[in-house]
Formats: sequence, structure tokens, C-alpha cells
Amino acid sequence: MFIVTDLKQLAYCPRLVYYAYCLPGVRIAPTAKMVMGRAANAATEDLEHRRSLRAYGLREGQREFDLWLESEALNLCGRLDMLITAPAAEGVELIPVDYKDSAPQAAHSRRIPPAVQHNWAVQLTAYAMLVETMRGQPVRRGFVYYIPLRRAREVIFSDDLRRAVRSGLRTIEAMVTTEQQPPPTLYRQRCAACEYRRLCNDV
Repeated sequence: MFIVTDLKQLAYCPRLVYYAYCLPGVRIAPTAKMVMGRAANAATEDLEHRRSLRAYGLREGQREFDLWLESEALNLCGRLDMLITAPAAEGVELIPVDYKDSAPQAAHSRRIPPAVQHNWAVQLTAYAMLVETMRGQPVRRGFVYYIPLRRAREVIFSDDLRRAVRSGLRTIEAMVTTEQQPPPTLYRQRCAACEYRRLCNDV
């Protein structure tokens, strides 16, 4: 069963997924960025217990944190930062939220949440599809919450994003089945802080 974050990693650099599944014996120490990200997520969850839902444009709702999701039908699992169950015209609305501990520098000065990166939108859509499978009702939208800005940005789960999730899962499955190493990311600046850099001899 694949993990939701694999889809984010696939878009960032497909070799991250390849190394994780095809070279599982390679032990990689967490980078400083990874450690800081986990700490930021934990601190944000603690604060969310006491905050209103204003950042999400809601007056009320119930929150579930660190929610484990899985689906055999999707062959996918993952841990969602927060799921909001909010009153709606017909029953309730389920709204997944994913925390991100980074934002473009330009957004910091304006305190405006930037547009959501495509790989993050795909990741959030995958969580939404898992929620739909487990809770048995459609999920129309979710939010990426930018921890440094304390602001949230809405993501509408379009057909294109849902297709991107399914396409990404097929790509990962083919990669793992054939064990064929994919090319590295075209954005080589990403390699500088990569925990797998020493395994790539062609970058």
C-alpha cells in the first residue's frame, strides 16, 4: 500500500519514491528541515485545539487531528493533519486540512497565503479521496494551512486533481514493479538538501 506523501514526493523528484521502495535497506537520517517540520506541525496542532475556525471561513465545526486513513480500493494510506466536520445545508461537510511549514518569502511580507503548489494540491486531494472512501460521502474542498503565515488557502478537488492522484499512483506502481530508476528532477537546486543526494551519481 502506497502513502499519500509518495504523491507529493513523486512530483518533487521521482527518485525520492524510487529509493524509498526499491532500496528499502538504505537508512537515511532525517534532515534538519524534516525535524523542524515535524516540530512545527506538532505545535500547530496544539494551537488548533484553542483556535477558532476563522482561518477556514467557518464559525463552527468539530476537529479530528492526526487522523489515520487507508483504502484497499485505492491501495493508499496516510495520516491527515486535521479533518473538520462542519454543519452544512444538508447534513455536514467534511474538510481535510494539511499543514505546511513553509511559504514563499514574498508571502511573508504581505501575510497573504500564496497559491497552493500543484504537488501539495495533489497530496491534499489524495487525502480527500481517502476520506470519501472511509466516510462514505463526497468531499468538495480542503485547505492548506501555512504555519509561518497562520493563514489557510482553499483547494477545490477538481476532476483534474483527482486524475492526477490516480495517474501518480499508476506511475509509482509501475516504478516499483519494474525497479527502473527514473530521471532526477529538472530543478537541480532541490538536490542540495536532499537526504538521498549521495545515491545520485548523475547530478
